[in-house]
Amino acid sequence: ECTCYPDDCTKKTVTVTNVGFFPPNIPSRTGADGISYLATSDDPNSPWFESMVFPENPSGTIKVPRHPNPNRRVCDGVYVWPMYFYFNDFEIPLEDRPDCSGWTYAVTKGYSASVRAGFITYKKDPAPFVSAVASMMSVHSTLGMGTYSEWSWMGQMQLQEMIMSKPISDPTSWVGAYSSIMKEKWDLVADAFMDCPVLELTNKGKGAYAWFLYKAPYVGLQSSFISSFFLDVLGVSSTTYNWGFRGADPSEFYGEGIGTYDFTRMQLYRDVNVYHEIARRAKIVCADTSASVGDYLSIDDWKLKEESKRARRHLKEEMSHLTQRQLKVLERNEEIYADYNEKAEACADQHYTTSCFYEQIGTRHADTVHDYDEDGNFVAVHLDNGLRGGSRRVL
Repeated sequence: ECTCYPDDCTKKTVTVTNVGFFPPNIPSRTGADGISYLATSDDPNSPWFESMVFPENPSGTIKVPRHPNPNRRVCDGVYVWPMYFYFNDFEIPLEDRPDCSGWTYAVTKGYSASVRAGFITYKKDPAPFVSAVASMMSVHSTLGMGTYSEWSWMGQMQLQEMIMSKPISDPTSWVGAYSSIMKEKWDLVADAFMDCPVLELTNKGKGAYAWFLYKAPYVGLQSSFISSFFLDVLGVSSTTYNWGFRGADPSEFYGEGIGTYDFTRMQLYRDVNVYHEIARRAKIVCADTSASVGDYLSIDDWKLKEESKRARRHLKEEMSHLTQRQLKVLERNEEIYADYNEKAEACADQHYTTSCFYEQIGTRHADTVHDYDEDGNFVAVHLDNGLRGGSRRVL
C-alpha cells in the first residue's frame, strides 16, 4: 500500500509497471517502506498486485493465481467465450476461474479482433477499491472527456441479445456456429504444421491464437516484431510476441537457448478460407525445406537469409539465386521488419504497454489480398480491383 494513502499524498499519479516472470523464479521489488517484497507476498505493505488473463493470451493456458490475496488481483476475461475452449469441448471451465477484485470483458471478441468495446465488473468490497474504480471510470461519462455515445451502449446490448437469442447447443446460434468454425481452423492449423521441422504448435484448441515455438536449428534466427518466417516463407503477417514476456526469460520455462523472438502468435479471427490457404502453403514448405510457394522463400533460403543478416553479409549477393520478384518481396519485407521493430522498441521504456503499442503501431494494416485468376492460380490482387464486391481471401 502507498504509505501516504489516503491522507497526505503529494504525488497524484500512480505508476504501474508490468513485470513478467516464470515460476519458480519469483521477482521482488522494494516497497514504499524500503523493504523488498516477493511478488507472492501477502504483506499489506507489498507494492505488488497481480494481473491475469483467463484464458491466457496467447497460449490459451488456464493459469494458476500466484498472489495469495484476490483483492490484489485484476483479471481480463475478454476471451471468456465458449468458442475459445475447443480443448474443453467448448465449455468454459468455471471451476478454474480465478477469484479477482475486478474483471474486464469484451463484447467484440465474440466476432472481431479489430475493435474494442466491453464492460467491467468489480467487487463492492473493500470500499477504497470501489472508490478508486469509480473515480477512474466516472470521468469517461463527462463532457470534458467526450460523452460516450448512447448508441455504443445500446449497440453492445443489441449484440449481446442477438448472440444470446439461441442456446449454444443450436448449431445455428452465433456461438454454436462460431465454435464449429474455430474447430475447423484449429484442425487445419494443427494438421498443417504437424511434424514441421521449423516450429511446433503448442496449444491446439486453446484460446484465440495459435502459439508456435521454434525448433533447433531455427532457434535464434528471428530478431523483429514481425515474424520473418511467416512473412518470408508463408506470406502471412504475424508477430514474434517478443514484447509479451515483459522482462521474463523464456529459457527458464521452455528450455536453454529459447529467446523472446523464438515464438509466433497467429490470430484465428480471419475468414476460415484464409487458414485453408495457410495450411496448403505450410504443408508444401514443411514437407520439403527447399520448396517455396509463389514469390516467397523456401525454408532453406529463409535460414540462409537470417544467418547472412547476423553475419552482416550482403543479402543480394548471398541470395543471388533468387528471382527478381523474390528479391523485391524480400527487400520490402526487410523494410517492414525494420520499421515495425523500431516502433515496437519505442515502447520498451514503458514496458510494452498496450496503449503505447496502439499509439506506435496502430490497429489496422494493409493485408495482402488474393484471388483466383482465370487460369485457376491463386494470385495477389490490388485492393481496388473489386475487393468490396467479390469473394476475396486475405492473408
